[in-house]
Amino acid sequence: MANYKRDSFDDVYNSTTPTLDVDSGEWTYTDSFGRTREELLEAYTERTNELDSIAKVYRTADKIITGDSDLDVRVIEDKELDTTALNNGKEIIFNANLIEDLDSETIASLHGTNYHEVAHILFSPRAGSALAQYAKDNRVTECLNLLEESRIEQLLIAKYPSTRLFLEHNVLDYLLKGSPSEWGYFYHLITGRTYLDIEIRQMIADKAIEAFGIDVVEELNYIIHQYRDLVFPTDFDRAKVLLERMAKLYGKDKEQESLPKDSHSDRQLLQRGRPAGKAEQDKLQAKSKKDNEGTPKESLKANIGVGSDSTEYDTSEADPYSDEDKAIADKVTERVKAIKNTKSVRDKISETRRAIIGNDEIRSPIREADYQERTPSSTSVSYARKFGTQLERIVRDNDSQWETHKPSGRLNISRTMNPDVNAIGEMFDQWDIGNPNTDIEAVILMDNSGSMGGYMGAVCENAWIIKRGIENINGAVTVFAFDHESKKMYDRTERAKANTYRHIWSRGNTDPLRALIESERILNASDKPIKMLFVITDGQWYNNVESDNVISRLNNNGVVTSVVFLSNYREWKELLESARDVNAPDYEYANRLVVELRHNAKVFRAVANPSDVLKVADDLVKSTLVRKVA
Repeated sequence: MANYKRDSFDDVYNSTTPTLDVDSGEWTYTDSFGRTREELLEAYTERTNELDSIAKVYRTADKIITGDSDLDVRVIEDKELDTTALNNGKEIIFNANLIEDLDSETIASLHGTNYHEVAHILFSPRAGSALAQYAKDNRVTECLNLLEESRIEQLLIAKYPSTRLFLEHNVLDYLLKGSPSEWGYFYHLITGRTYLDIEIRQMIADKAIEAFGIDVVEELNYIIHQYRDLVFPTDFDRAKVLLERMAKLYGKDKEQESLPKDSHSDRQLLQRGRPAGKAEQDKLQAKSKKDNEGTPKESLKANIGVGSDSTEYDTSEADPYSDEDKAIADKVTERVKAIKNTKSVRDKISETRRAIIGNDEIRSPIREADYQERTPSSTSVSYARKFGTQLERIVRDNDSQWETHKPSGRLNISRTMNPDVNAIGEMFDQWDIGNPNTDIEAVILMDNSGSMGGYMGAVCENAWIIKRGIENINGAVTVFAFDHESKKMYDRTERAKANTYRHIWSRGNTDPLRALIESERILNASDKPIKMLFVITDGQWYNNVESDNVISRLNNNGVVTSVVFLSNYREWKELLESARDVNAPDYEYANRLVVELRHNAKVFRAVANPSDVLKVADDLVKSTLVRKVA
């Protein structure tokens, strides 16, 4: 399988051009449609999250269907991917370019496509098998792919009958997307799929006879119906004979005979995994034969004026929709609507849409950072332990408990024996459920631009301390680093190791925009009641306006945002003095700089020593968790 990769945001990011805002003096970057980098990044992240959710839903389902816990599913946006889906036996790839909206039509098509790929995984012979090797040596691989289409689906429906309607929808949808002039050469896709309505199969058979003649269609019908009942590896020899007969109609690999091939023929042979063995295939073929007993077959009769002499397939579009074409299209459209209105299909589509939209797995499209694991100092270990202990005490203080000596509630019998009539207001106990809001979703952003060189060890240790502390009360913490690009240091599902922190080196410029957009997505998607953002930095940012806007949105959504400014103490003190003294020559500059360094955060602290970052985080958590006193 080709190593398909989702288009990088960098391609979109680099397509923007700078524009100077005369009023603000800020440079903004927009694409040809006037969309800013922030808007492009937000749209890209939203799209990425949706595609990851789709992949997760099908990955979970397919692992159950196939019994393969290592099976992966990905949804890829790649211009080189020119098919609906493909797989290598262990990984299914969907073409994201065919997924626009999560409507019933899209989900029904996804289901059908997915079930077809699962059928290949369960039943198609692998590249290392005797049949596949024969196909490669004799250049009949494309014919093998064509013949496998109906055989694998017949086996899958016998194993999982609920897949039938979605497979049927998938084939009919494919049929409708083709022009009437192509319907004749869809016959090899239609005749073996006996779950299709006989009237539709008959119409396609008539079109094939009209195009290719009765002799060709009879031969094709025989080959496909013989092949779809085969059991592998027992029937490998029989399959080889049928492949050679098929090649006489369709040609060898990369050749073209009288019948045109389609996109289904050029898929790669599956390299990985193992198909079901003889015993299971025998059982499923027997079940299929019983289930389909009495299913009518197409009647193959020669049409007047055409026959085996017709070797050229007329693709003329002079009259694209004849009355016969319209009858087929109407019949197919009617059946597609009926499938989607079936209760089991409607329920499955609704369930899938909810699973995709409501997916609570917060996956980040940002690549992982290259880091080095280091041992924290004894001081940092002590900080982490104290920080965790403090958080545990806060949670413990807010646990459920009985509060005594209350004027109402549950009567305390022993206290009623008190003869002091004035103590009547203290005769009851009340159950205090405590503070349920002790569950945290946090994101930490670490500036690792070139100017941070001397601070990186302490900054990385402090990120580790904060993450360890919040995780001690079962919070989730994601950590990103940013220079001119953003990298993921810790995923929210990864717990920081007890005696190892991740160190990253300083380099490049300072642009946190992508990490901020990703932080916003994570925090918005979380259902945890307390949400925090920590940004540790030492200066001004590129994309300053867009980045500050993200922090403002987080503030409005109830996130506790904090920017920790690392600075030389003397320089910071001089800057503050200038900002306070209206007579200072650089008063306006100093004030503007202080505002810029805050970046709209609710909490802004300037610290001279990186170890003080712990105190900032400590104060934030305490102020958030401590229960309000009435």
